[in-house]
Amino acid sequence: MTRWYRERKQDYYYREAKKEGFRARSSFKLIQIHNRYGILRKGGTFIDLGASPGGWSQIAARYGKVIAIDLKPMQEIKNVTFLQEDITSNDIIKKLREIVGKVDAVISDASPNISGNYTMDQARSVWLCENALKIAEEFLKQGGNFLCKIFEGEDYPEFLEKVRKKFKMVKPHAPKASRKQSSEIYIVAKGFIDKAKMSDTLKN
Repeated sequence: MTRWYRERKQDYYYREAKKEGFRARSSFKLIQIHNRYGILRKGGTFIDLGASPGGWSQIAARYGKVIAIDLKPMQEIKNVTFLQEDITSNDIIKKLREIVGKVDAVISDASPNISGNYTMDQARSVWLCENALKIAEEFLKQGGNFLCKIFEGEDYPEFLEKVRKKFKMVKPHAPKASRKQSSEIYIVAKGFIDKAKMSDTLKN
């Protein structure tokens, strides 16, 4: 038995996920973040980025309809429409427009393939977040919510400021379910400011 597998078996949230029938321990991260910040609105529609194997989609589907996207395949979940696509591709917004209008939240637990070079991995993490934010800007309703995982590092403060310009409330948060040695942090953003909609309102 490898050390990684042994530590995983001993991990509380891994064991609890198995017990609860969750597909990943990350389900508890979303539960904890939602319980604190109320990211998911009952009866809402949500886009889940980097969704496979479906840990976050399982939780979001308890509240409403989910459009889940990942390069990796994902088994079917009730109330979840799955697209096996690249969230960084040029045509992802076009493909999403074909199946969904405005949504209540965009959530992303997307992570780069870890290379072991932290500077590179952190930059890739920010790149995924940039693409998640682009999708959020396109599809969020006025006042909608955004949640994304990012690795802390050189590019993190600049991205955080970018998010702050687009939402009324933005807070970095580390849920208890995150591993202690992890450098991941979640950006919780509520109250999307749709500048295009505000501009139209002012014109009228």
